[in-house]
Amino acid sequence: MFDVDDRGIRISGTEFYLDARKKTTLSFISHAHSDHVRRHDKIIATPPTISLVKSQNKKINAIPLEYHEKYEVESLAIELIPSGHILGSAQILIERNGLKLVYTGDFKPGNSETAEPLLVRRADILIMESTFGAPQYVFPQRWQVIEKLVKFIDKCFHSGIVPVVMGYATGKAQEVLKILGDLDYQVSIHASIEPIVRIYGQYGVVFKNYQIYRGEDMRERVLLIPPYLARSHLVSNLWKTRKLILTGWAINPEAKYHYGADEALAFSDHADFNQLIAYVHQVQPTKIFITHGIESFIHYLRREGFKADLLEASSQISLF
Repeated sequence: MFDVDDRGIRISGTEFYLDARKKTTLSFISHAHSDHVRRHDKIIATPPTISLVKSQNKKINAIPLEYHEKYEVESLAIELIPSGHILGSAQILIERNGLKLVYTGDFKPGNSETAEPLLVRRADILIMESTFGAPQYVFPQRWQVIEKLVKFIDKCFHSGIVPVVMGYATGKAQEVLKILGDLDYQVSIHASIEPIVRIYGQYGVVFKNYQIYRGEDMRERVLLIPPYLARSHLVSNLWKTRKLILTGWAINPEAKYHYGADEALAFSDHADFNQLIAYVHQVQPTKIFITHGIESFIHYLRREGFKADLLEASSQISLF
């Protein structure tokens, strides 16, 4: 059904790759985060993902597929399915000779203001991420995280401190901006976030109460920046700040120090451990391969009664 080489996962008998790590003739791109995007000759992705990729590489040649649109690649019938990760993120369902394979890419169950909700399909073979595939990574409810975020901001305002909220420029920042704007907070965003905000807007996500940060008076305003700017002059030049990082890794007590933050909240666009297990039970695959995550997750899947293995380079999988 598929094999793995130095470029990534290739569907057997074709030149079609899934989130290929190196340049290929044709690759599916599950979403627009940089670790999943390369300069392929041609890509297959959703229109929002293509727009986000083109913001960095305008010359990309792309085949846009809407969610649930049927398409054929050589001998394969394919369909893109929402993954709930960021705007435009997709799983891919591949069918050949009655055998179904689902490749998840990164995914997240539950509600999001800025991404289509995850949809689960049954499959014979499942290739899935396992970013948080260990029992300690169980996230609080979304409303609980938002409540703590609001308390952090309000406490900063009360003390005359600028609240600095950190989230990745593509995906996390837009989700946080949507939440805070809808709660009527005034938000100043780093310039690197704004082009992605505009693309989200083109696909119907409405943002309120924000502007690009240009040194304005930050009293009663939230500063939203990518994490790499935590120790930058942009932050240090402000009078008083308190920094909060939003990441699933906040489950680890040392996470805030790693990111140069004062506080950390477990707010992720990935499935947590329990959600990963629940997802597999819904898919009910005959065989599971894990990638992009914690390798020991295979043992938990086996304990649940599933046949699971690591997706390793130079392997070939055939169920025909």
